[in-house]
Amino acid sequence: MNYSKWALDNRNLINFLVLCLLVGGMLAYDSMSKLEDPEIKVRQAMVITTYPGASAHQVELEVTDPLEKSIREMASVDNVQSLSYADLSLITVELKTTTSPKAIEQEWDMLRRKVDNVQSVLPSAAGTSVVKDDFGDVYGMFYALTGDGLDDRQLSDYAELMKREITDIEGVTRVSIYGKRSECINIELLEDKMASLGVMPIEVLQTISNQNKTSYAGYYNNGNRRVRVTVSDKFNTAGDIADMVIQGHEDDQLRLRDIAKVYEGYESVTRNEMAYDGQRAFGISIACSSDYDIVKVGKVVEQKVAELERRMPAGVDCHKVFYQPERVSTALNTFLVNLLESVIIVVVVLIFFMGLKSGIIIGASLVVIVFGSFFVLQGFHGTLQRVSLASFILAMGMLVDNAIVIVDGILVDHKMGRPRIEALTAIGQKTAMPLLGATLIAILAFLPIFLSPDTAGVYVRDLFIVIAVSL
Repeated sequence: MNYSKWALDNRNLINFLVLCLLVGGMLAYDSMSKLEDPEIKVRQAMVITTYPGASAHQVELEVTDPLEKSIREMASVDNVQSLSYADLSLITVELKTTTSPKAIEQEWDMLRRKVDNVQSVLPSAAGTSVVKDDFGDVYGMFYALTGDGLDDRQLSDYAELMKREITDIEGVTRVSIYGKRSECINIELLEDKMASLGVMPIEVLQTISNQNKTSYAGYYNNGNRRVRVTVSDKFNTAGDIADMVIQGHEDDQLRLRDIAKVYEGYESVTRNEMAYDGQRAFGISIACSSDYDIVKVGKVVEQKVAELERRMPAGVDCHKVFYQPERVSTALNTFLVNLLESVIIVVVVLIFFMGLKSGIIIGASLVVIVFGSFFVLQGFHGTLQRVSLASFILAMGMLVDNAIVIVDGILVDHKMGRPRIEALTAIGQKTAMPLLGATLIAILAFLPIFLSPDTAGVYVRDLFIVIAVSL
């Protein structure tokens, strides 16, 4: 079948398809996901279990070993590394690199079931194991929240307010606060008073550990009424703990404040802390979903941050530290400028060697193919990032070569005196197989990387799609 002649006989349909590619490509470019780098699913998780009071050897035998044996039963696990410390067990689980990105979440659910199956055999003093599998979140926006004259508690409240408001924005997957210190209540035992009153430290620890527990007190039946009985002995302040009664050796009773100092403070040593221009600050990290345009989400986040700043008192400021949408926007704008420049250069050069019409036709074909590739790329759930943009640049040279071969053949046949329709269609039949072979070779060169199931294949997936569609 002579496809060139068929296209000439159905010009209205071809014009309509070209218009669809242009309009669809423009709409796809505006709506499709835009990132700085392709999304990579991290195939690593960590199982964390606390065991207060246990030595590293006890943690290894009673916690780490049972958990590790259960985790290794998973067929998709490639490597398991465990570290046993005093009071703490850390197990790092790595999946096989061939695990499909779509199956990773299911594998983490399986990991949680394996960990839950072992909880019943762990020591009663051991805490519940926690599975952390969110290492793949990319925090594309980072702000520093400072408050002149505010203490950590007040500044923390404003940071939590920002977290709650920004989390509700569509496209935001996670908001984390960095630099927030954990509050605690410090109890400093006074050795001289304990010695004079004959109180041992272990007695104080046992008394404290047995307090503030929720106990079932039952119900009281009063005729036709059934009244729930509760015990209101909860600790609400440091003063409540200081007033706790401790039984003495001689049937006497004393309060904790008699033998210790009780006050509110922060955990020491501080695990993380942040300063901005010398001021105490909290970091607000924002992660955006890969299914959304980070540039548009960033604008909404900026508006929300500005709105929250107006609601906060004077002295509380939110400073932009890192803003990925600006980088993505700059990269996309640079690509469009380079695309326009390349088309102009191609048209200008071809005008001198092949004539005005030939240069315009080839330049227009490049624009149609690029925007059409945007349209198809969105259909394959692709994204615009540095890999897909680089693939457009790679494909441009091949597209120009093919177009020049066809246009040059048409000009040669036309100068030889062949009829116009024959000159327009004959070259397509002559060069169809050679050009198809060259195109298939270029596509097959990138096919092994696309078929690779590991991280490299996922990273360059859009590269193959763009080249295959463009060519």
